[in-house]
Amino acid sequence: MNKLIVLAALAGAIHTSEAHADEPAIQSYSLDVEAKLLTDRKNRGVSDTYNRPGAELTMEAVHESGVVGYLQLGTVRKEIFPDTNGLQVTGALGYRWGNPDGWHFGAGVAQEWFPGAKANDAPTGIDWTTGEPTGVTNTKFDTSYGVFEFAYGAIEARYLYVFSDELRGNNTATICGMTYLPAVLAGGDPGKAIACYDGGLKHSRGSHLLDVGIKHKLDGRNKLVGHIGFQKMRHFRDADLVDYKLGIVHTRWGLDFGAELAGAVLRNRELAVVPDSAGNTRKVDRAALILSLSKRF
Repeated sequence: MNKLIVLAALAGAIHTSEAHADEPAIQSYSLDVEAKLLTDRKNRGVSDTYNRPGAELTMEAVHESGVVGYLQLGTVRKEIFPDTNGLQVTGALGYRWGNPDGWHFGAGVAQEWFPGAKANDAPTGIDWTTGEPTGVTNTKFDTSYGVFEFAYGAIEARYLYVFSDELRGNNTATICGMTYLPAVLAGGDPGKAIACYDGGLKHSRGSHLLDVGIKHKLDGRNKLVGHIGFQKMRHFRDADLVDYKLGIVHTRWGLDFGAELAGAVLRNRELAVVPDSAGNTRKVDRAALILSLSKRF
């Protein structure tokens, strides 16, 4: 009798072990990938694609420990980022914690790269008696950030602090040289250029950025998306802005169809008037209806 009990218990243990072996392992991480086409690709309400179509590929990996990795490849235009090869790369690494159904938080670092993009030999100052530059500099657009996130339910917010010397290449040489100096060279009033160059070469390190967004499900196929953002650029009050976005996303056939109204309100809209190689200009902060098509994997 005892032998029968031992054999039965052993058989049950073997069966249980085999059952556990057949069960699928629970993944300790998730990976989300999204490919997207847009009629205009904006950053903080200002077009990176010169009011023209763009595309992006976004990947986000989240480990059960809370570690988060983010990578995005996006298209940009030479009118906005001189000498660019047309690509922007954004990478981030951080940690998230808290209650997913309540308050939750995140902290990390992020970096933007603009391969090849550079503003060469931009004047850092002007001798107004001779009209000659008192110095020149080369500026890249790569930017590094410290990031802090906080969210509750469908509302999420993100604060960024600029660690690099420049916020997307913004300094005295690029802002004054690209916005105000051309008017002087064309015979216009030099007053704004003189005021801009006053104080020598200044950088935008220490700028503050804040984004607040909402994603609200209307039903099984439709989602409302909204966003408002604030930019406070150090040393350059004219570049302070508020950006906004309001739209809807409809899911069908495994695709996301989006339509949103997006734009920005700059303190000085002259900074958003950008010329092309032929001398024609566009306002890249204008409000626009942006259509998008995306696929999640």
